[in-house]
Amino acid sequence: MIKMNEKKSNDILHKSRYGRESTKKKIFEVNQISSNDSSQSAIRVLPKRKRSNKLPPSVSRCILNCSLRKGTTNELSIGDIVWAKTGKYPIWPGIITSDPETKTFFKKEKKSISMLHIYYFNDAYKRNWLRLKQIFHFSGKNDILAGNPKLMKQLSRSKLKVKWSRAVQEAECLLSIKKNERLTAFFDTKFISSNHDMKSENNIQTERSSTHPQTSFTPKYMNIIPKLQPKLELENSNYDSATYQENLTNISILQKDHPRILIPELCKLFFTNGWVTGTGGGISIKYNNQIFIAPSGVQKERMEPDDIFVQDMNGADIEVPPYEKNLSKSQCTPIFMCSYIERNAGAVIHIHSPELVKLCLLNPENELRISGLEMIKGIYNEEKGRFYDNDEEVIIPIIENSKYERDLVDTFQLALMKYPSTSAVVVRNHGMYVWGSDWKSAKTQCECYEYVFNIMVFKKINNL
Repeated sequence: MIKMNEKKSNDILHKSRYGRESTKKKIFEVNQISSNDSSQSAIRVLPKRKRSNKLPPSVSRCILNCSLRKGTTNELSIGDIVWAKTGKYPIWPGIITSDPETKTFFKKEKKSISMLHIYYFNDAYKRNWLRLKQIFHFSGKNDILAGNPKLMKQLSRSKLKVKWSRAVQEAECLLSIKKNERLTAFFDTKFISSNHDMKSENNIQTERSSTHPQTSFTPKYMNIIPKLQPKLELENSNYDSATYQENLTNISILQKDHPRILIPELCKLFFTNGWVTGTGGGISIKYNNQIFIAPSGVQKERMEPDDIFVQDMNGADIEVPPYEKNLSKSQCTPIFMCSYIERNAGAVIHIHSPELVKLCLLNPENELRISGLEMIKGIYNEEKGRFYDNDEEVIIPIIENSKYERDLVDTFQLALMKYPSTSAVVVRNHGMYVWGSDWKSAKTQCECYEYVFNIMVFKKINNL
């Protein structure tokens, strides 16, 4: 066992004054349990006779009863949704997972005190080891508020109440689906396979079955992560070099709406807007069922038509820039492809907007809500298949940033699932991905988002 307050060099850990610990480690690396370890499949929570003074009476009663008949025991395992009480922090919903350090979800401390490892919902992936008496089965929002009058006082601060309500909403959403599907939605495929292959020593049947296959998340996007060396791109690409050179020779006769003409033109425009400075940001356009992608690490305002990468929908290269240019495909490619596959986008734009970063600093929540502005009418509601009216509310999800763009794929796809109406995903303190049916739609929406972000920053700074 290791202590939770020890920091490892390969992790970035943050601990709050309530004992919660946060890690930015990749989710599927965080949750790995040996499929041969049958001792970790489930633990038994025995009814407690003594009431803990550290918990509200209603919490103790829930631990004792917990929708179970007298004399029975309750089993908790990875993927179960629970309520958790930590110090002076309000009762909070969480999900039982394995510890990223010990690779277990259950342990015994001194004096044989049993503990479980949980992640908290809507709390920047903060996690903690808690004693069994601090954990009890999840019930609905109304039930927990009715049984704990003091909880409303703890949630009196508007920001905390909103954060708590969204955490409960997320827990209720996952509770409504089967455990294997629940874990697939919250984590990624590798986590599911490592946590659900365990068999109980009590011969408890697993919830996975052939009738409920797992949903594949990352793999179909990770196999199209751009290679870093252009030489490999050249060796593995599928195009004919003679045909490619002929295409480059004929660039002058390409139509003005061809992606090789459009992408450099748009990147130059985005540079003047301050969206792709410092070689950041980029754009991708689908054309004749081929994906045209801006290169990575180049001065976007000086991009040329033959700098563009072209691949098919499966990630196979069709055309790449000349080897001597030493260019690499955009590291945003997995996110671009996720938008094409999941939302049938025609173009995807990635910008590094200063106004958006300011707004993220002013807004600690996991989403942005926009209403009462005329420019909302330029934003497309993907769920309803129409543009918003100016009296409607636009909700944009915010996901946490990571060291590499490819590490955003899991949370990006989860955001698409949770927010079916959105046409954009914000990456906190980083930028935003916006997509549309074509490049015109994506560009128009990008401009509308930037407009409303500017207004929202003004309103927050001036407390309007």
